[in-house]
Amino acid sequence: RGLTPAEYRALEQIIQAFQFGPGEVIIREGDEARLLFVMARGSASVHLALPEERSRRVACIGPGLTFGEMALIDGGRRSANVVADESVICYGLSVDRLRELAVDQPNILITILGNLARDLSERLRRANDEIRALE
Repeated sequence: RGLTPAEYRALEQIIQAFQFGPGEVIIREGDEARLLFVMARGSASVHLALPEERSRRVACIGPGLTFGEMALIDGGRRSANVVADESVICYGLSVDRLRELAVDQPNILITILGNLARDLSERLRRANDEIRALE
């Protein structure tokens, strides 16, 4: 949202397409976070590891949604597993290449960060509502 056609063309130069089959791990908890993803087709589930080799599904990601965004925000390690529920096509943006692009075109990074902030805010509000519903 909010990018000009010229900015989209600049982003196309650094986007990588990825395909995953059902059950394939897209993001592994603990791995170094270097890519931000946008789901194009299919769906995937976010799983948090629990004690005794268990896990809990905490979210589903569908077309148009981003995931792995903490790579851009804090550059740390992955905080959860993301597993393809069905055949998935997603696009990955290298955080390093995005930052390089932002040197000459800072509005691209500013716009992406603004979009991510809105998305994260919406997710936090939903999570708060779900927690309230549990009480």
